[in-house]
Amino acid sequence: MKIRAAVSPVVNQLKTRVAFFAVAIAVTLGMMNARSVYAQDASQATIPFAFSANHQAFPAGHYRVSRLSDSYLIVRSTDTGVGAGLMVRTMRTLEPSGKNSLVFQHDSSGYHLLTVRFGHGGLQTDLSVQPKSEREIAKMTAETPTEVGMN
Repeated sequence: MKIRAAVSPVVNQLKTRVAFFAVAIAVTLGMMNARSVYAQDASQATIPFAFSANHQAFPAGHYRVSRLSDSYLIVRSTDTGVGAGLMVRTMRTLEPSGKNSLVFQHDSSGYHLLTVRFGHGGLQTDLSVQPKSEREIAKMTAETPTEVGMN
């Protein structure tokens, strides 16, 4: 003998609505989180001097720096729209730095972008591809690097 529980259509409809709203809330929260992470990993800066990064030359001007992943960063001129992708190594620290900034090293051949710091999550990205002279300058120089704040 089979015993079949009678389930009211109203109860089924209620379960469907609850499941729908739970999924809708989860999707909305996920999208808000993704937007806030993206917004925090993109900043703008005014760089008053020409510089190089990963063998690419950039003129002085206004730039938007966006971190697309732990290994890829885009620097785009807001003046001309010209941009370049840069390979980076990302390190996370437990203590946020409090501000976003670009760190440059200066030598006889000009300014070289070495590090991009995103203060919100203690992220520091170092350029992966640096000419040998830039790596040696970064290691051996006693000069303080030039830091440009981003907003």
